[in-house]
Amino acid sequence: MIFRKVVGKLWLTIVGLVFVILLLLSLFLIQYFDHYYYHEQSKNLSKLAYKVSQTLEAHPERKNAVSTTRELVEAYDIDLIVIDLPSKKEDSDPPIQLRSIIPKEDLNDIYSGKELITRISYKTSQNITSNNEKSDLLVVSVPIKRNNQLVGAVVLSQSLDIVNQTTNDLKKIIFGFAAVGFIMVTVFSFFLSTKITAPIRQMQKAANLVAQGDFNIRVNIRTNDEIGDLGISFNQMASQLEQTVKDLSTEKEKLSNILKSMADGVITMNPDSEIIMANPPAKKLLDIYQYGNQLNDFLKEMLDIVLKQEINLTKDLHYNGRILSVIMTPLYSGHVIIGAVTILRDVTYERKLDKLRKDFLANVSHELRTPISMLQGYSEAIIDGIAETDEEKKELAQIIYDESLRMGRLVNELLDLAKMESGNLQLQYCKTDMDKLIKKIIRKFFNIAKEHEIELVSEVDSRLINVVIDPDRIEQVLTNLIDNALRHTKKNGEIKIKARKKSLGEMLIEVSDTGVGIPEEDLPFVFERFYKADKARTRGSGTGLGLSIVKNIIQAHGGSISVSSKIGQGTTFSIVLPTHNLAD
Repeated sequence: MIFRKVVGKLWLTIVGLVFVILLLLSLFLIQYFDHYYYHEQSKNLSKLAYKVSQTLEAHPERKNAVSTTRELVEAYDIDLIVIDLPSKKEDSDPPIQLRSIIPKEDLNDIYSGKELITRISYKTSQNITSNNEKSDLLVVSVPIKRNNQLVGAVVLSQSLDIVNQTTNDLKKIIFGFAAVGFIMVTVFSFFLSTKITAPIRQMQKAANLVAQGDFNIRVNIRTNDEIGDLGISFNQMASQLEQTVKDLSTEKEKLSNILKSMADGVITMNPDSEIIMANPPAKKLLDIYQYGNQLNDFLKEMLDIVLKQEINLTKDLHYNGRILSVIMTPLYSGHVIIGAVTILRDVTYERKLDKLRKDFLANVSHELRTPISMLQGYSEAIIDGIAETDEEKKELAQIIYDESLRMGRLVNELLDLAKMESGNLQLQYCKTDMDKLIKKIIRKFFNIAKEHEIELVSEVDSRLINVVIDPDRIEQVLTNLIDNALRHTKKNGEIKIKARKKSLGEMLIEVSDTGVGIPEEDLPFVFERFYKADKARTRGSGTGLGLSIVKNIIQAHGGSISVSSKIGQGTTFSIVLPTHNLAD
């Protein structure tokens, strides 16, 4: 609908205003013209009636005077009727048309000698079959007196059709001007509204584009009025909005990158226990894709406490074999809680390290307490003379000597490990034949392996004859790994040492056994200091430093070591060492 638009509303307003003005003006002019003409005609007819009355009063021949006067006034389209009141002559009786036109009360006023000025509407046709048209008459009555006696009355009447005709012509003129004004107003209003609404439509299109995300749009309005100021304000708003959106996008991108790069999981949730946002670490830790947007029961309980008590809550969650530290904090919007933010941190490694540290204290205390107690006890036995014979004294001294060696090994391992971890380990590189080195180590453990009915097997690539390594340190590595394998392998088991060329500049050494294996949850910690497997599955006890020393020696060579194991199937340690002196 056009009237719902600014163009239609403006046109309707202007046309309505002009119509009301023309209507009021036409009514005023018509009323004014009618009143003015009626007043002037009434005054003129009154004067003429007085003159006729005076003439009839002064003229002795009434009949001639009336006839002459009637001829004179009829020349001006004025009807003259003379009423002779005292006599009953025919000339003095009012004509039939006068009696039919003038109301009875006005006739009474005329016959009583009163002056009368009245406007009378009457029907011009009494024929029933014809259209009865109305006409207006101006009637003026003046009494005729003689010797101060009322003898008659002079009645002058004049048609007002000329006034009605003039009024109708005036109406036509006004209607003509109204039609012309309507056309002009229509053209002017549409032109004006188009000029006004064109910039508004332009800004409407620009606003729609801004709403769709196009913040580069600008309006081109070059006027000095309020619309021009509105266009300038719109452009400034678009510029500020574009900058604001860019800033928000930048901040959002920063926040998103921060959340993605965090090692900790971050989850935002609403009071209905629905996840609003979760970064990749959180999805990985809690398998959110598996649960969807709903929290598990543990987090729901924490969320209820946080929302009700409005406190920060920290708990540990044991989930899928891992330990997660959960920190949940209320999320506010103003002073209203709209949810909670949860930070998830995988503390399995830290908890294991704490356990290893506690085990370290226990192990070191145990490792030192036993030899110290034995040294102290056997020394007291010698001092107190309990050992009387030389053979007994020699046996006690041997025990003291063995325990001191045991303490020395522990201290040396601790010193070696500290030296390695501080970066002060000096390697003595030289060309080495790996086959000879491995066979030498096997001979060292041959008797122990035979005693426990375990087979030692080696497979060495024949090209590994000029490998540049520190042979003493590599021997220490393999000795430690084989010793561990012997202690964890049952009778009729097998320990295999394989060495081969892996690629140009690298070789691979594998030490595998058919022992009891290492639990999967313990594999990440086997190279930590003082890590020890379950003693119930071991044939003896070590210090827990061997594998840590092995790892540091391999890393000092620029290599890497890894472990794979399955319970009941055995364990394999894989060592990759870089070397550029392999025989082709």
